[in-house]
Amino acid sequence: MFMASSRMEALRFVAYTAWTLVVGATVTVQMCCSVHLNSRAEKALQPYNAFYIMNISVALGGLGLVPQSVCSREPVKKPARWWSMLGGLCSLPAFVSTPAGQLCGIQRVLLAQLLGMLSAALVFDLRRGSLKLKEIWRFGGFGLVALGVTIENLGSSSSSTEGNPALAMVLLAGVFVTGGGYALQAKCTSRLARDVGTTFRATAINALVNTLASLPIDAVICWALGKPPALSLEDWPFWLFVGFQSAFYTGSLAALPSVLGYTAAFLILLVGKLASSTLTDALGVTGTKVPLDWLRCLCLVLVLAGTTLFSWSGPAQAPAEALSGHSISSSLVSFHPSFVATEPDNECEGQRSSLRVTGVGQS
Repeated sequence: MFMASSRMEALRFVAYTAWTLVVGATVTVQMCCSVHLNSRAEKALQPYNAFYIMNISVALGGLGLVPQSVCSREPVKKPARWWSMLGGLCSLPAFVSTPAGQLCGIQRVLLAQLLGMLSAALVFDLRRGSLKLKEIWRFGGFGLVALGVTIENLGSSSSSTEGNPALAMVLLAGVFVTGGGYALQAKCTSRLARDVGTTFRATAINALVNTLASLPIDAVICWALGKPPALSLEDWPFWLFVGFQSAFYTGSLAALPSVLGYTAAFLILLVGKLASSTLTDALGVTGTKVPLDWLRCLCLVLVLAGTTLFSWSGPAQAPAEALSGHSISSSLVSFHPSFVATEPDNECEGQRSSLRVTGVGQS
């Protein structure tokens, strides 16, 4: 009986691990879809068209979350923090990821976003005091990630004879900023989810806020600047996947950490992203072919090792943080969405806080 139970647990772990890898891979596929949709526009108009595509993608993702939001029986109350409603604004610059993916490849975009998210998480944790200076392994992990991203960019720039290196650096800098925006959005969404009852509702509200804020900008681009969107009915399968992926991602992250644990889910999700983006870049799916050489392999090893160290709270502190949800970076798990521990309210300080999984908008 004990052996049968152990075998079932092992199979369950393998199944959830495979599920997490697939979830990570869908992020890469979603970015490839965005790049394809953006290619419908002329090259000079693609930066404007990328903004339209991002807006439509966010709106479709929000619509995909409506059924779960409506069916939930969790009570809804007025948000206790007004800023928690502004999470959707944090992802407005995310459109820069689409032209960056076209020019630089998917993996460089994912790594730049990851570095931006970890940088913001580092600042949040230092400010709140949940990151101690004696936790040198976490600073070392951040350094390894930064080193890996630097090697990736220097190696890709030196090996590529096509494109505009200066433009690539500008776009990747914008992607880095969007990574910080996603971390800030996770903070807002985490707080909002506790008031509106579920992560699905909070993420749908994010999508609504993002859409409403984008409409005036869309109007200016379309009519004032004379840059209408370039869309095609032939692309309906890509739009269908974009909408499905957002709901699938958020729904999956509501279940996976409870089985695998936050850190394990974080790392498996990251492996899924990096493995799929490596394959995508090697095949040149987005138009930029980046071969898998020893330098890129070194970069991946550094990033994975650094992220593991950065996410680890130490053997003595991990149980306490798992209960309190006090660290942002210890449970921040992804690019353009992520999940993050709920931080305790001032009025609830000293009581045990619950952990929630928070979906954040994707690029």
